[in-house]
Amino acid sequence: MKNLALARKWRPKNFETIVGQEFIVEALKNSILGDRLHHAYLLSGTRGVGKTTIARIFAKCLNCHTGSNPTPCCECSSCLEIDQSKSIDVIELDAASNTQVDNMRELLENANYQPTSSKYKIFIIDEVHMLSKSSFNAMLKTLEEPPEHVIFILATTDPEKIPVTVISRCLHFNLMQMTNDEICGQLKNIFHEEKIAYEDEAINMMSKHADGSMRDALSLADRVINYTNGNVSLEKLSQILGVTSDGVIDELLTNILDNNKQKVFDLLNKLREHHISYENALKVLSEKIFMISEEQTFGGGNKSIERGEQFSLQLLQTLYQISINGLKDLPFSPSQHIGFRMTIIRLLNFIPINNGNAIRLETKQINHNKKIENQEPKKKNSAENIRIDNWDHVVDQIKPGMAKTLAQNCLVKSQEDNFLYLIVDERFKHLNNDKYIKILEESLYTIYGEKIKIEINEETVTSTPAQKKQIEKDDALKVATDSIKTDSKIENILNEFDAQIIESTIKSTKIN
Repeated sequence: MKNLALARKWRPKNFETIVGQEFIVEALKNSILGDRLHHAYLLSGTRGVGKTTIARIFAKCLNCHTGSNPTPCCECSSCLEIDQSKSIDVIELDAASNTQVDNMRELLENANYQPTSSKYKIFIIDEVHMLSKSSFNAMLKTLEEPPEHVIFILATTDPEKIPVTVISRCLHFNLMQMTNDEICGQLKNIFHEEKIAYEDEAINMMSKHADGSMRDALSLADRVINYTNGNVSLEKLSQILGVTSDGVIDELLTNILDNNKQKVFDLLNKLREHHISYENALKVLSEKIFMISEEQTFGGGNKSIERGEQFSLQLLQTLYQISINGLKDLPFSPSQHIGFRMTIIRLLNFIPINNGNAIRLETKQINHNKKIENQEPKKKNSAENIRIDNWDHVVDQIKPGMAKTLAQNCLVKSQEDNFLYLIVDERFKHLNNDKYIKILEESLYTIYGEKIKIEINEETVTSTPAQKKQIEKDDALKVATDSIKTDSKIENILNEFDAQIIESTIKSTKIN
């Protein structure tokens, strides 16, 4: 066992040793105790959170020779074979390397046979989203009406890629990312059992870099144990990860906020000498800016950066966005070093030249003796200005839509106070309804700031704004047509190629 990786050696063997997935464990335990088993389960979640581990433990609980119970004996041949991936009745399939429909048909054919020495025949399909569409289609019928002795346990990191028809036939559990405290606690227990010396700061950094994945944390632990010969320290871990201490990033951010370009330049050169991970440096920088913003918004005794409270939230939000965008752009930069320095340059260019004083809170002297003159508030156009002779101008101010269409085909008959009487062309009488009139009233209210009541009658009219515009278009088109017909060059082309002008294709470029 000593030559095994920590992730394999300390893989949980029963539900009691599972960390961070209590509600899923409790649900599976209750389903076993209450004999309410489902024929298909779907376990989704990010890498290294225990999907396959839970699937194996669940299989042991169901096929343990002592009987189906939430606590397998882990000593019978069935439990031992499942732990060693040798069980005939628990078939594990890696969908990433078995995507073809033939592989699925072979597996489903196996499902028809009774289990050899266990109660259930259990199929664990890892990364199930990698299956082809044909494979999913082949699986559907068996998932819908499986034999009584068959249970499917599907695991995936990307449930969005699984057809809805498959998900609807499964009992879906979404595994959560583990918290830093849970990962720290598990790492300390393992290091204690393995007799590995460690620093608490190193454990905290490892859990942070694991990003919720216990397996990633244990893989990192293997690396640092081999590098330090069993003495895990923050300094050695920082060298492996290519990270610098928070103090250096604090100093860098402080000098950025103070617009101390020379000091920032020196710190950038210092960071390059230490061969740091620029991706991690930008993440830490973004986190520091976030912490300052959070302290300003919600308060708090701990100050992330000296004098951080003196800077405006607007500036901090801009700096945060720049650092996040720099992180996204890093893979596309000529080099990570150039991408990092370019992000720092952008940050500096958003800081006022006078050492940040311009964005700090200032107290201004108010001249109490200055006389403030009363000014009349600006008024919008009066509705009384709506007249017959300026209706075209009113229509131009209305935004495009049904209100404008109605207004374009109307004329002003009269206007009294806030009542407007219009005439609509009979050809557009279908627009004369309460819905469109209300929209037009709202549009006029937006323009004049006064409620105007509209009443519309239907008559034959000849000079609505729409008709005037059509006359203008016709005149412009006639001018364009005459211009083309009298053009000597066009006339030569027509004669040379025995061509003719199709007048319906002529359009005036002056028509709006």
